[in-house]
Amino acid sequence: MRVFHETVGGEPVTIYVVQHAEDLDQFRDFVRRHLRALAFDTETTGLNLWSPEFRLRLAQFGTDREAWVIPVEHGGRFAEDARRTLRAVRQLVIHNASYDLLVVDRHLGVPMEELWPKTLDTRIIAHLVDPRGRDEGGIGHSLEALVEHHIDTTVAQDIKGLMRTLARELKTTLSKVWATVDLDHPDYNRYAGMDPILTARLARTLLPKVPVSARRLVPFEHSVAEICSHMEREGFLLDVEYTQELSTRLQQGEEQHKETARELGCENVNSTEMVADALEKMGVKILGRTPSGRRQVDKTLLNQLSQAGNPLATAVKEAKKAGKWRKTWVDGFLAARDGNDRCHASIQSLRARTARMSITGIPAQTLPAGDSIIRRCFLADAGHVIASVDYQAQELRVLAALSGDRTMINAFRDGADLHMLTAKAAFGEEASDKHRKIAKTVNFGRVYGGGAKTVSTQTGIDLAIAKRVVEAFDRRYPGVAKLSERLQAQARRQGYITTPSGRRLPVDRSRAYSALNYLVQSTSRDVTCRGLIRLHRAGYTRYLRLPIHDEVVASLPAAKAEWGAKEIARHMAEDMGPVHIGTDPEVGGRSWGSLYGADY
Repeated sequence: MRVFHETVGGEPVTIYVVQHAEDLDQFRDFVRRHLRALAFDTETTGLNLWSPEFRLRLAQFGTDREAWVIPVEHGGRFAEDARRTLRAVRQLVIHNASYDLLVVDRHLGVPMEELWPKTLDTRIIAHLVDPRGRDEGGIGHSLEALVEHHIDTTVAQDIKGLMRTLARELKTTLSKVWATVDLDHPDYNRYAGMDPILTARLARTLLPKVPVSARRLVPFEHSVAEICSHMEREGFLLDVEYTQELSTRLQQGEEQHKETARELGCENVNSTEMVADALEKMGVKILGRTPSGRRQVDKTLLNQLSQAGNPLATAVKEAKKAGKWRKTWVDGFLAARDGNDRCHASIQSLRARTARMSITGIPAQTLPAGDSIIRRCFLADAGHVIASVDYQAQELRVLAALSGDRTMINAFRDGADLHMLTAKAAFGEEASDKHRKIAKTVNFGRVYGGGAKTVSTQTGIDLAIAKRVVEAFDRRYPGVAKLSERLQAQARRQGYITTPSGRRLPVDRSRAYSALNYLVQSTSRDVTCRGLIRLHRAGYTRYLRLPIHDEVVASLPAAKAEWGAKEIARHMAEDMGPVHIGTDPEVGGRSWGSLYGADY
Protein backbone atom coordinates (compact mmCIF):
# COMPACT_ATOMS: atom_id res chain seq x y z
CA MET A 1 0.00 0.00 0.00
CA ARG A 2 1.16 3.51 -0.79
CA VAL A 3 0.34 6.38 1.60
CA PHE A 4 0.40 10.13 0.90
CA HIS A 5 0.13 12.86 3.51
CA GLU A 6 -1.31 16.17 2.31
CA THR A 7 -2.70 19.36 3.80
CA VAL A 8 -6.07 20.91 2.94
CA GLY A 9 -7.24 24.13 4.54
CA GLY A 10 -4.46 23.85 7.11
CA GLU A 11 -5.59 20.35 8.16
CA PRO A 12 -3.75 17.07 7.54
CA VAL A 13 -5.38 14.55 5.19
CA THR A 14 -4.24 11.07 4.17
CA ILE A 15 -4.54 9.18 0.88
CA TYR A 16 -4.21 5.39 0.88
CA VAL A 17 -3.56 3.73 -2.47
CA VAL A 18 -4.43 0.03 -2.60
CA GLN A 19 -1.78 -1.89 -4.55
CA HIS A 20 -2.31 -5.51 -3.50
CA ALA A 21 -5.35 -7.62 -2.68
CA GLU A 22 -4.11 -7.88 0.91
CA ASP A 23 -4.56 -4.10 1.27
CA LEU A 24 -8.31 -4.46 0.81
CA ASP A 25 -8.80 -5.66 4.40
CA GLN A 26 -7.89 -2.20 5.71
CA PHE A 27 -10.08 -0.58 3.05
CA ARG A 28 -13.04 -2.67 4.25
CA ASP A 29 -12.38 -1.55 7.83
CA PHE A 30 -12.46 2.06 6.61
CA VAL A 31 -15.76 1.48 4.81
CA ARG A 32 -17.35 -0.15 7.87
CA ARG A 33 -16.44 2.93 9.92
CA HIS A 34 -18.11 5.24 7.40
CA LEU A 35 -21.18 3.41 6.15
CA ARG A 36 -23.31 6.49 6.79
CA ALA A 37 -21.70 8.51 3.98
CA LEU A 38 -18.67 8.50 1.69
CA ALA A 39 -17.57 10.77 -1.12
CA PHE A 40 -16.91 8.98 -4.40
CA ASP A 41 -15.09 9.66 -7.66
CA THR A 42 -13.67 7.77 -10.63
CA GLU A 43 -10.68 8.11 -12.92
CA THR A 44 -11.19 6.94 -16.48
CA THR A 45 -9.41 6.99 -19.82
CA GLY A 46 -11.44 9.93 -21.13
CA LEU A 47 -14.86 11.54 -21.23
CA ASN A 48 -16.54 9.49 -23.98
CA LEU A 49 -17.68 6.55 -21.89
CA TRP A 50 -19.48 5.04 -24.92
CA SER A 51 -16.24 4.60 -26.86
CA PRO A 52 -15.02 0.98 -27.19
CA GLU A 53 -11.60 2.12 -25.93
CA PHE A 54 -13.02 3.66 -22.75
CA ARG A 55 -11.87 2.09 -19.46
CA LEU A 56 -12.56 2.69 -15.79
CA ARG A 57 -9.17 2.84 -14.06
CA LEU A 58 -9.57 3.95 -10.45
CA ALA A 59 -12.43 4.23 -7.96
CA GLN A 60 -11.92 6.54 -4.98
CA PHE A 61 -13.85 6.70 -1.72
CA GLY A 62 -13.25 9.22 1.04
CA THR A 63 -14.21 11.48 3.89
CA ASP A 64 -13.06 15.05 4.48
CA ARG A 65 -9.78 13.73 5.98
CA GLU A 66 -9.08 10.35 4.39
CA ALA A 67 -9.34 8.74 0.96
CA TRP A 68 -8.81 5.28 -0.49
CA VAL A 69 -7.86 4.72 -4.12
CA ILE A 70 -8.86 1.34 -5.59
CA PRO A 71 -7.27 0.10 -8.88
CA VAL A 72 -10.47 -1.32 -10.34
CA GLU A 73 -8.83 -1.58 -13.76
CA HIS A 74 -7.20 -4.76 -12.42
CA GLY A 75 -10.68 -6.26 -12.03
CA GLY A 76 -11.17 -9.22 -9.68
CA ARG A 77 -11.35 -8.44 -5.97
CA PHE A 78 -10.52 -4.75 -6.56
CA ALA A 79 -13.60 -4.23 -8.74
CA GLU A 80 -15.74 -6.41 -6.47
CA ASP A 81 -14.83 -4.38 -3.37
CA ALA A 82 -15.72 -1.17 -5.18
CA ARG A 83 -19.09 -2.65 -6.14
CA ARG A 84 -19.79 -3.80 -2.58
CA THR A 85 -18.88 -0.42 -1.18
CA LEU A 86 -21.13 1.45 -3.61
CA ARG A 87 -24.02 -0.77 -2.58
CA ALA A 88 -23.30 -0.75 1.16
CA VAL A 89 -22.78 2.96 1.83
CA ARG A 90 -26.01 4.75 2.76
CA GLN A 91 -25.11 8.06 1.09
CA LEU A 92 -22.73 8.79 -1.79
CA VAL A 93 -21.40 12.32 -2.21
CA ILE A 94 -20.27 12.94 -5.80
CA HIS A 95 -19.39 16.00 -7.87
CA ASN A 96 -21.19 15.82 -11.23
CA ALA A 97 -22.80 12.53 -10.28
CA SER A 98 -24.38 11.80 -13.66
CA TYR A 99 -21.00 11.05 -15.19
CA ASP A 100 -19.65 8.81 -12.43
CA LEU A 101 -22.91 6.91 -12.02
CA LEU A 102 -23.05 6.26 -15.76
CA VAL A 103 -19.45 5.02 -15.57
CA VAL A 104 -20.12 2.52 -12.77
CA ASP A 105 -23.40 1.49 -14.40
CA ARG A 106 -21.60 0.62 -17.63
CA HIS A 107 -18.19 -0.51 -16.39
CA LEU A 108 -18.71 -1.85 -12.85
CA GLY A 109 -22.16 -3.32 -13.35
CA VAL A 110 -23.85 -1.33 -10.58
CA PRO A 111 -27.10 0.07 -12.04
CA MET A 112 -27.74 3.78 -11.63
CA GLU A 113 -31.18 2.90 -10.33
CA GLU A 114 -29.54 1.58 -7.14
CA LEU A 115 -27.32 4.59 -6.56
CA TRP A 116 -29.23 7.73 -7.57
CA PRO A 117 -31.68 7.58 -4.62
CA LYS A 118 -28.80 7.85 -2.15
CA THR A 119 -26.59 10.30 -4.06
CA LEU A 120 -25.82 13.90 -3.12
CA ASP A 121 -24.34 15.81 -6.06
CA THR A 122 -22.23 18.77 -4.93
CA ARG A 123 -22.45 20.31 -8.41
CA ILE A 124 -26.22 20.56 -8.00
CA ILE A 125 -25.78 22.09 -4.55
CA ALA A 126 -23.25 24.59 -5.90
CA HIS A 127 -25.67 25.67 -8.63
CA LEU A 128 -28.41 26.27 -6.07
CA VAL A 129 -26.00 28.41 -4.04
CA ASP A 130 -24.85 30.47 -7.04
CA PRO A 131 -26.05 29.54 -10.55
CA ARG A 132 -23.67 31.90 -12.34
CA GLY A 133 -20.68 30.72 -14.33
CA ARG A 134 -17.27 32.31 -13.84
CA ASP A 135 -17.79 34.34 -17.01
CA GLU A 136 -20.91 35.85 -15.41
CA GLY A 137 -19.19 36.93 -12.21
CA GLY A 138 -19.96 33.77 -10.29
CA ILE A 139 -17.74 31.12 -8.73
CA GLY A 140 -18.36 28.52 -11.42
CA HIS A 141 -19.33 24.90 -10.86
CA SER A 142 -16.23 22.85 -11.64
CA LEU A 143 -14.63 21.07 -8.70
CA GLU A 144 -11.45 23.13 -9.09
CA ALA A 145 -13.27 26.47 -9.15
CA LEU A 146 -15.36 25.60 -6.11
CA VAL A 147 -12.38 24.30 -4.13
CA GLU A 148 -10.41 27.41 -5.01
CA HIS A 149 -13.17 29.66 -3.71
CA HIS A 150 -14.48 27.69 -0.73
CA ILE A 151 -11.74 25.34 0.48
CA ASP A 152 -8.10 26.00 -0.38
CA THR A 153 -6.74 28.10 -3.26
CA THR A 154 -3.29 26.50 -3.21
CA VAL A 155 -4.63 22.95 -3.25
CA ALA A 156 -7.01 23.78 -6.11
CA GLN A 157 -4.20 25.16 -8.24
CA ASP A 158 -1.84 22.31 -7.31
CA ILE A 159 -4.33 19.55 -8.10
CA LYS A 160 -5.46 21.29 -11.29
CA GLY A 161 -1.88 21.41 -12.50
CA LEU A 162 -0.91 17.82 -11.63
CA MET A 163 -2.26 16.18 -14.78
CA ARG A 164 -0.88 18.91 -17.04
CA THR A 165 2.53 18.37 -15.47
CA LEU A 166 2.14 14.62 -15.96
CA ALA A 167 1.25 15.12 -19.62
CA ARG A 168 4.43 17.14 -20.18
CA GLU A 169 6.48 14.59 -18.26
CA LEU A 170 5.12 11.72 -20.36
CA LYS A 171 5.40 13.77 -23.58
CA THR A 172 1.72 13.43 -24.40
CA THR A 173 -1.38 15.62 -24.45
CA LEU A 174 -3.76 16.31 -21.58
CA SER A 175 -6.53 14.45 -23.40
CA LYS A 176 -4.37 11.33 -23.82
CA VAL A 177 -2.56 11.21 -20.48
CA TRP A 178 -5.59 9.77 -18.66
CA ALA A 179 -5.34 6.54 -20.65
CA THR A 180 -1.55 6.24 -20.74
CA VAL A 181 -0.31 7.22 -17.27
CA ASP A 182 0.81 4.29 -15.15
CA LEU A 183 -1.81 3.24 -12.62
CA ASP A 184 0.76 3.52 -9.81
CA HIS A 185 2.20 6.92 -10.76
CA PRO A 186 2.42 8.91 -7.48
CA ASP A 187 1.05 12.15 -8.92
CA TYR A 188 -1.84 10.33 -10.59
CA ASN A 189 -2.65 8.65 -7.27
CA ARG A 190 -2.47 11.98 -5.41
CA TYR A 191 -4.74 13.61 -7.97
CA ALA A 192 -7.24 10.76 -7.69
CA GLY A 193 -7.20 10.61 -3.91
CA MET A 194 -7.75 14.31 -3.38
CA ASP A 195 -11.04 14.39 -5.30
CA PRO A 196 -13.25 12.60 -2.73
CA ILE A 197 -11.63 14.51 0.14
CA LEU A 198 -12.36 17.82 -1.59
CA THR A 199 -15.87 16.73 -2.57
CA ALA A 200 -16.66 15.77 1.04
CA ARG A 201 -15.43 19.19 2.20
CA LEU A 202 -17.46 20.95 -0.47
CA ALA A 203 -20.62 19.20 0.68
CA ARG A 204 -19.97 20.27 4.26
CA THR A 205 -19.34 23.87 3.17
CA LEU A 206 -22.03 24.30 0.51
CA LEU A 207 -25.10 22.68 2.06
CA PRO A 208 -25.60 25.39 4.73
CA LYS A 209 -25.27 28.04 2.00
CA VAL A 210 -28.29 26.84 0.01
CA PRO A 211 -30.95 29.57 0.40
CA VAL A 212 -33.82 28.47 2.63
CA SER A 213 -36.26 29.03 -0.23
CA ALA A 214 -34.25 26.70 -2.49
CA ARG A 215 -33.82 23.76 -0.12
CA ARG A 216 -36.87 21.98 -1.50
CA LEU A 217 -35.13 22.06 -4.89
CA VAL A 218 -32.36 19.73 -3.67
CA PRO A 219 -34.40 16.52 -4.13
CA PHE A 220 -36.16 18.00 -7.17
CA GLU A 221 -32.91 18.69 -9.04
CA HIS A 222 -31.50 15.28 -8.16
CA SER A 223 -34.61 13.68 -9.66
CA VAL A 224 -34.23 15.74 -12.84
CA ALA A 225 -30.54 14.82 -13.11
CA GLU A 226 -31.39 11.15 -12.65
CA ILE A 227 -34.00 11.23 -15.42
CA CYS A 228 -31.59 12.98 -17.80
CA SER A 229 -28.90 10.39 -17.08
CA HIS A 230 -31.39 7.66 -18.01
CA MET A 231 -31.91 9.39 -21.37
CA GLU A 232 -28.14 9.63 -21.82
CA ARG A 233 -27.74 5.91 -21.15
CA GLU A 234 -30.56 4.92 -23.53
CA GLY A 235 -29.15 6.89 -26.45
CA PHE A 236 -30.71 7.66 -29.83
CA LEU A 237 -30.43 5.17 -32.71
CA LEU A 238 -28.39 6.52 -35.64
CA ASP A 239 -29.26 5.70 -39.25
CA VAL A 240 -25.64 5.06 -40.18
CA GLU A 241 -26.21 4.50 -43.90
CA TYR A 242 -28.19 7.72 -44.31
CA THR A 243 -25.72 9.69 -42.18
CA GLN A 244 -22.72 8.46 -44.18
CA GLU A 245 -24.48 9.33 -47.45
CA LEU A 246 -25.37 12.76 -46.06
CA SER A 247 -21.74 13.38 -45.09
CA THR A 248 -20.62 12.55 -48.63
CA ARG A 249 -23.36 14.71 -50.13
CA LEU A 250 -22.47 17.68 -47.94
CA GLN A 251 -18.77 17.36 -48.74
CA GLN A 252 -19.49 17.27 -52.46
CA GLY A 253 -21.80 20.25 -52.15
CA GLU A 254 -19.19 22.17 -50.18
CA GLU A 255 -16.56 21.54 -52.87
CA GLN A 256 -18.94 22.54 -55.67
CA HIS A 257 -19.79 25.83 -53.99
CA LYS A 258 -16.11 26.50 -53.25
CA GLU A 259 -15.32 25.93 -56.93
CA THR A 260 -18.07 28.36 -57.91
CA ALA A 261 -16.61 30.92 -55.51
CA ARG A 262 -13.14 30.44 -57.03
CA GLU A 263 -14.56 31.01 -60.50
CA LEU A 264 -16.06 34.25 -59.19
CA GLY A 265 -12.72 35.45 -57.81
CA CYS A 266 -12.67 34.16 -54.21
CA GLU A 267 -10.03 31.53 -53.48
CA ASN A 268 -11.00 30.89 -49.86
CA VAL A 269 -14.61 31.19 -48.69
CA ASN A 270 -13.42 31.08 -45.07
CA SER A 271 -11.29 34.21 -45.48
CA THR A 272 -13.42 37.27 -44.76
CA GLU A 273 -10.89 39.52 -46.47
CA MET A 274 -10.88 37.44 -49.67
CA VAL A 275 -14.68 37.31 -49.73
CA ALA A 276 -14.85 41.07 -49.14
CA ASP A 277 -12.32 41.77 -51.93
CA ALA A 278 -14.24 39.61 -54.41
CA LEU A 279 -17.59 41.17 -53.49
CA GLU A 280 -16.24 44.69 -53.86
CA LYS A 281 -14.82 43.82 -57.29
CA MET A 282 -18.40 42.88 -58.21
CA GLY A 283 -19.53 46.35 -57.14
CA VAL A 284 -20.83 45.55 -53.67
CA LYS A 285 -20.33 48.32 -51.12
CA ILE A 286 -19.53 46.86 -47.69
CA LEU A 287 -20.44 49.47 -45.10
CA GLY A 288 -20.29 47.40 -41.92
CA ARG A 289 -17.12 47.24 -39.85
CA THR A 290 -15.91 44.92 -37.10
CA PRO A 291 -14.68 46.35 -33.76
CA SER A 292 -11.13 46.14 -35.16
CA GLY A 293 -12.13 48.16 -38.23
CA ARG A 294 -12.15 45.34 -40.79
CA ARG A 295 -14.91 44.96 -43.34
CA GLN A 296 -17.83 43.01 -41.92
CA VAL A 297 -19.08 40.17 -44.11
CA ASP A 298 -21.48 38.33 -41.83
CA LYS A 299 -24.42 35.98 -42.30
CA THR A 300 -26.88 38.89 -42.51
CA LEU A 301 -25.01 40.55 -45.38
CA LEU A 302 -24.51 37.28 -47.26
CA ASN A 303 -28.23 36.47 -46.93
CA GLN A 304 -29.23 39.91 -48.19
CA LEU A 305 -26.89 39.68 -51.18
CA SER A 306 -27.92 36.10 -51.94
CA GLN A 307 -31.61 37.03 -51.92
CA ALA A 308 -30.76 39.88 -54.29
CA GLY A 309 -29.23 37.37 -56.70
CA ASN A 310 -25.50 37.74 -56.00
CA PRO A 311 -23.96 34.37 -57.06
CA LEU A 312 -20.79 34.76 -54.97
CA ALA A 313 -22.72 35.44 -51.78
CA THR A 314 -24.83 32.34 -52.47
CA ALA A 315 -21.74 30.20 -53.12
CA VAL A 316 -19.96 31.41 -49.96
CA LYS A 317 -23.07 30.97 -47.82
CA GLU A 318 -23.82 27.47 -49.11
CA ALA A 319 -20.19 26.30 -48.89
CA LYS A 320 -19.95 27.42 -45.27
CA LYS A 321 -23.31 25.88 -44.43
CA ALA A 322 -22.40 22.51 -45.94
CA GLY A 323 -19.03 22.50 -44.17
CA LYS A 324 -20.52 23.43 -40.82
CA TRP A 325 -23.32 20.89 -41.02
CA ARG A 326 -20.94 18.09 -41.97
CA LYS A 327 -18.17 18.81 -39.47
CA THR A 328 -20.25 20.01 -36.53
CA TRP A 329 -23.07 17.51 -36.70
CA VAL A 330 -23.03 14.71 -39.25
CA ASP A 331 -19.42 13.54 -38.91
CA GLY A 332 -19.68 14.06 -35.17
CA PHE A 333 -22.63 11.68 -34.97
CA LEU A 334 -20.73 9.01 -36.90
CA ALA A 335 -17.65 9.38 -34.70
CA ALA A 336 -19.59 9.33 -31.43
CA ARG A 337 -21.87 6.34 -32.03
CA ASP A 338 -21.40 3.31 -29.83
CA GLY A 339 -21.13 -0.34 -30.87
CA ASN A 340 -24.91 -0.53 -31.24
CA ASP A 341 -25.04 2.54 -33.51
CA ARG A 342 -26.57 4.71 -30.80
CA CYS A 343 -25.50 8.27 -30.05
CA HIS A 344 -25.60 9.37 -26.43
CA ALA A 345 -26.29 13.01 -25.67
CA SER A 346 -24.58 14.64 -22.72
CA ILE A 347 -27.34 16.43 -20.83
CA GLN A 348 -26.42 18.97 -18.17
CA SER A 349 -29.70 19.30 -16.34
CA LEU A 350 -28.52 22.48 -14.57
CA ARG A 351 -26.51 24.72 -16.85
CA ALA A 352 -27.50 28.34 -17.35
CA ARG A 353 -28.01 30.99 -14.68
CA THR A 354 -31.73 30.29 -15.03
CA ALA A 355 -31.15 26.50 -14.64
CA ARG A 356 -31.90 25.84 -18.31
CA MET A 357 -30.46 22.57 -19.59
CA SER A 358 -27.55 22.21 -21.99
CA ILE A 359 -27.21 19.32 -24.44
CA THR A 360 -24.07 18.29 -26.32
CA GLY A 361 -23.28 15.16 -28.32
CA ILE A 362 -26.70 15.46 -29.95
CA PRO A 363 -26.93 19.27 -29.80
CA ALA A 364 -30.70 19.31 -30.16
CA GLN A 365 -31.01 22.88 -28.90
CA THR A 366 -28.80 24.29 -31.67
CA LEU A 367 -29.87 22.24 -34.70
CA PRO A 368 -31.28 24.34 -37.58
CA ALA A 369 -34.85 25.31 -36.71
CA GLY A 370 -37.42 23.44 -38.75
CA ASP A 371 -34.81 21.44 -40.66
CA SER A 372 -35.41 17.76 -41.44
CA ILE A 373 -32.07 16.85 -43.04
CA ILE A 374 -29.97 16.61 -39.86
CA ARG A 375 -32.76 15.23 -37.68
CA ARG A 376 -33.35 12.53 -40.30
CA CYS A 377 -30.08 10.95 -39.04
CA PHE A 378 -31.88 9.67 -35.93
CA LEU A 379 -34.39 6.84 -35.77
CA ALA A 380 -36.96 5.42 -33.43
CA ASP A 381 -36.12 1.90 -32.29
CA ALA A 382 -37.19 -1.09 -34.39
CA GLY A 383 -40.97 -1.37 -34.37
CA HIS A 384 -41.25 2.17 -33.01
CA VAL A 385 -42.03 5.60 -34.44
CA ILE A 386 -40.91 9.04 -33.33
CA ALA A 387 -43.19 11.22 -31.26
CA SER A 388 -42.80 14.75 -29.98
CA VAL A 389 -44.73 16.58 -27.29
CA ASP A 390 -44.23 20.29 -26.75
CA TYR A 391 -45.86 22.89 -24.56
CA GLN A 392 -48.29 25.38 -26.08
CA ALA A 393 -46.73 28.86 -25.95
CA GLN A 394 -45.05 27.81 -22.73
CA GLU A 395 -43.22 31.03 -21.89
CA LEU A 396 -46.17 33.30 -22.69
CA ARG A 397 -48.50 31.15 -20.60
CA VAL A 398 -45.98 31.22 -17.75
CA LEU A 399 -45.79 34.99 -18.13
CA ALA A 400 -49.58 35.22 -17.89
CA ALA A 401 -49.61 33.12 -14.72
CA LEU A 402 -46.76 35.02 -13.08
CA SER A 403 -48.04 38.48 -13.96
CA GLY A 404 -51.68 37.77 -13.14
CA ASP A 405 -52.65 39.93 -16.11
CA ARG A 406 -56.37 39.31 -16.61
CA THR A 407 -56.41 40.09 -20.34
CA MET A 408 -53.63 37.62 -21.04
CA ILE A 409 -55.10 34.98 -18.72
CA ASN A 410 -58.53 35.30 -20.34
CA ALA A 411 -57.02 35.12 -23.82
CA PHE A 412 -55.44 31.76 -23.05
CA ARG A 413 -58.54 30.51 -21.23
CA ASP A 414 -60.81 31.43 -24.16
CA GLY A 415 -58.43 30.22 -26.88
CA ALA A 416 -58.05 33.73 -28.29
CA ASP A 417 -55.21 34.69 -30.64
CA LEU A 418 -52.86 36.56 -28.30
CA HIS A 419 -50.72 37.86 -31.16
CA MET A 420 -53.74 39.29 -32.97
CA LEU A 421 -54.94 40.88 -29.73
CA THR A 422 -51.63 42.73 -29.51
CA ALA A 423 -51.80 43.65 -33.20
CA LYS A 424 -55.30 45.11 -32.82
CA ALA A 425 -54.19 47.09 -29.77
CA ALA A 426 -51.51 48.68 -31.93
CA PHE A 427 -53.11 48.92 -35.37
CA GLY A 428 -56.84 48.78 -34.71
CA GLU A 429 -59.51 46.20 -35.47
CA GLU A 430 -58.42 45.95 -39.12
CA ALA A 431 -54.98 44.57 -38.18
CA SER A 432 -53.58 42.27 -40.87
CA ASP A 433 -51.49 39.10 -40.81
CA LYS A 434 -48.45 41.30 -41.36
CA HIS A 435 -49.35 43.26 -38.24
CA ARG A 436 -49.87 39.98 -36.36
CA LYS A 437 -46.34 38.87 -37.28
CA ILE A 438 -44.91 42.10 -35.85
CA ALA A 439 -47.05 41.70 -32.73
CA LYS A 440 -45.86 38.11 -32.28
CA THR A 441 -42.26 39.33 -32.24
CA VAL A 442 -43.21 41.91 -29.61
CA ASN A 443 -45.06 39.36 -27.46
CA PHE A 444 -42.04 37.07 -27.29
CA GLY A 445 -39.64 40.01 -27.19
CA ARG A 446 -41.25 41.35 -24.04
CA VAL A 447 -40.66 37.98 -22.37
CA TYR A 448 -36.96 38.50 -23.05
CA GLY A 449 -36.99 42.13 -21.98
CA GLY A 450 -36.81 43.39 -25.56
CA GLY A 451 -37.91 46.94 -26.25
CA ALA A 452 -38.78 48.83 -29.41
CA LYS A 453 -35.19 48.88 -30.66
CA THR A 454 -34.93 45.08 -30.41
CA VAL A 455 -38.23 44.62 -32.26
CA SER A 456 -37.12 47.04 -34.96
CA THR A 457 -33.85 45.17 -35.45
CA GLN A 458 -35.48 41.72 -35.53
CA THR A 459 -38.33 42.59 -37.90
CA GLY A 460 -36.75 45.32 -39.98
CA ILE A 461 -39.71 47.60 -39.34
CA ASP A 462 -39.46 51.29 -38.64
CA LEU A 463 -38.46 52.14 -35.07
CA ALA A 464 -41.51 54.37 -34.65
CA ILE A 465 -43.85 51.49 -35.56
CA ALA A 466 -41.98 49.14 -33.22
CA LYS A 467 -42.38 51.68 -30.42
CA ARG A 468 -46.09 51.89 -31.19
CA VAL A 469 -46.53 48.11 -30.87
CA VAL A 470 -44.49 47.89 -27.66
CA GLU A 471 -46.55 50.67 -26.10
CA ALA A 472 -49.72 48.87 -27.22
CA PHE A 473 -48.50 45.67 -25.55
CA ASP A 474 -47.92 47.50 -22.28
CA ARG A 475 -51.40 49.06 -22.47
CA ARG A 476 -53.10 45.78 -23.35
CA TYR A 477 -51.29 43.74 -20.67
CA PRO A 478 -50.55 46.14 -17.77
CA GLY A 479 -49.88 43.26 -15.37
CA VAL A 480 -46.71 42.38 -17.28
CA ALA A 481 -45.28 45.88 -16.93
CA LYS A 482 -46.12 45.91 -13.21
CA LEU A 483 -44.41 42.55 -12.70
CA SER A 484 -41.33 43.74 -14.58
CA GLU A 485 -41.14 46.92 -12.50
CA ARG A 486 -41.49 44.95 -9.27
CA LEU A 487 -38.77 42.49 -10.29
CA GLN A 488 -36.41 45.26 -11.36
CA ALA A 489 -36.87 46.97 -8.01
CA GLN A 490 -36.05 43.69 -6.22
CA ALA A 491 -33.01 43.13 -8.40
CA ARG A 492 -31.64 46.62 -7.76
CA ARG A 493 -32.33 46.37 -4.04
CA GLN A 494 -31.01 42.87 -3.25
CA GLY A 495 -29.15 41.71 -6.37
CA TYR A 496 -31.40 38.72 -7.01
CA ILE A 497 -34.97 37.56 -7.52
CA THR A 498 -36.64 34.35 -6.32
CA THR A 499 -38.74 32.12 -8.57
CA PRO A 500 -42.00 30.44 -7.49
CA SER A 501 -40.06 27.19 -6.99
CA GLY A 502 -37.71 28.96 -4.56
CA ARG A 503 -34.72 29.24 -6.88
CA ARG A 504 -32.58 32.31 -6.26
CA LEU A 505 -31.47 33.99 -9.50
CA PRO A 506 -28.74 36.64 -9.25
CA VAL A 507 -29.47 39.68 -11.44
CA ASP A 508 -26.76 42.21 -12.25
CA ARG A 509 -27.98 45.54 -10.91
CA SER A 510 -26.83 47.22 -14.13
CA ARG A 511 -29.07 44.83 -16.10
CA ALA A 512 -32.10 44.78 -13.83
CA TYR A 513 -34.34 44.74 -16.92
CA SER A 514 -33.26 41.08 -17.38
CA ALA A 515 -35.14 40.02 -14.26
CA LEU A 516 -38.41 39.31 -16.07
CA ASN A 517 -36.62 37.19 -18.69
CA TYR A 518 -34.79 35.22 -15.99
CA LEU A 519 -38.00 34.59 -14.05
CA VAL A 520 -39.98 33.41 -17.08
CA GLN A 521 -37.17 31.29 -18.52
CA SER A 522 -36.37 29.62 -15.21
CA THR A 523 -40.02 28.98 -14.34
CA SER A 524 -40.65 27.55 -17.82
CA ARG A 525 -37.69 25.23 -17.39
CA ASP A 526 -39.15 24.03 -14.10
CA VAL A 527 -42.49 23.36 -15.81
CA THR A 528 -40.71 21.06 -18.27
CA CYS A 529 -38.80 19.36 -15.46
CA ARG A 530 -41.93 18.76 -13.42
CA GLY A 531 -43.36 17.15 -16.53
CA LEU A 532 -40.30 14.90 -16.82
CA ILE A 533 -40.68 13.82 -13.19
CA ARG A 534 -44.33 12.93 -13.73
CA LEU A 535 -43.38 10.94 -16.83
CA HIS A 536 -40.66 9.13 -14.88
CA ARG A 537 -43.07 8.17 -12.11
CA ALA A 538 -45.54 6.92 -14.72
CA GLY A 539 -42.90 4.67 -16.30
CA TYR A 540 -42.24 6.55 -19.55
CA THR A 541 -38.55 7.36 -19.10
CA ARG A 542 -37.30 4.41 -21.17
CA TYR A 543 -39.14 5.82 -24.19
CA LEU A 544 -37.70 9.34 -23.87
CA ARG A 545 -34.78 10.38 -26.06
CA LEU A 546 -34.20 14.12 -25.63
CA PRO A 547 -35.57 17.06 -23.63
CA ILE A 548 -35.39 20.25 -25.73
CA HIS A 549 -36.46 23.31 -23.72
CA ASP A 550 -40.27 23.03 -23.99
CA GLU A 551 -40.34 19.75 -25.91
CA VAL A 552 -39.71 16.05 -25.34
CA VAL A 553 -38.78 13.64 -28.15
CA ALA A 554 -39.70 9.97 -27.68
CA SER A 555 -39.52 6.59 -29.40
CA LEU A 556 -42.86 4.80 -29.02
CA PRO A 557 -44.14 1.37 -30.14
CA ALA A 558 -45.86 1.98 -33.48
CA ALA A 559 -49.03 0.12 -32.51
CA LYS A 560 -49.62 2.38 -29.49
CA ALA A 561 -47.85 5.55 -30.59
CA GLU A 562 -50.93 7.78 -30.88
CA TRP A 563 -52.17 6.70 -27.45
CA GLY A 564 -48.68 6.93 -25.94
CA ALA A 565 -48.07 10.44 -27.26
CA LYS A 566 -51.39 11.60 -25.82
CA GLU A 567 -50.53 10.03 -22.47
CA ILE A 568 -47.13 11.75 -22.44
CA ALA A 569 -48.86 15.02 -23.29
CA ARG A 570 -51.37 14.49 -20.47
CA HIS A 571 -48.65 13.90 -17.90
CA MET A 572 -46.62 16.91 -19.06
CA ALA A 573 -49.50 19.41 -18.98
CA GLU A 574 -50.11 21.38 -15.80
CA ASP A 575 -52.08 24.25 -14.36
CA MET A 576 -50.15 27.22 -13.07
CA GLY A 577 -52.67 29.14 -11.06
CA PRO A 578 -55.46 30.17 -13.45
CA VAL A 579 -53.44 29.31 -16.58
CA HIS A 580 -53.48 25.87 -18.17
CA ILE A 581 -50.10 25.08 -19.75
CA GLY A 582 -51.24 22.60 -22.34
CA THR A 583 -49.27 20.33 -24.64
CA ASP A 584 -49.39 19.26 -28.28
CA PRO A 585 -48.51 15.64 -29.14
CA GLU A 586 -47.30 14.75 -32.63
CA VAL A 587 -46.51 11.31 -34.04
CA GLY A 588 -44.23 10.92 -37.05
CA GLY A 589 -42.59 8.11 -38.94
CA ARG A 590 -39.44 6.17 -38.19
CA SER A 591 -37.03 9.13 -38.24
CA TRP A 592 -36.92 12.26 -36.11
CA GLY A 593 -36.81 14.17 -39.39
CA SER A 594 -40.30 12.90 -40.26
CA LEU A 595 -41.69 15.46 -37.82
CA TYR A 596 -40.12 18.14 -40.03
CA GLY A 597 -41.13 16.85 -43.46
CA ALA A 598 -38.76 13.94 -44.13
CA ASP A 599 -40.44 11.03 -45.92
CA TYR A 600 -39.18 8.30 -43.55
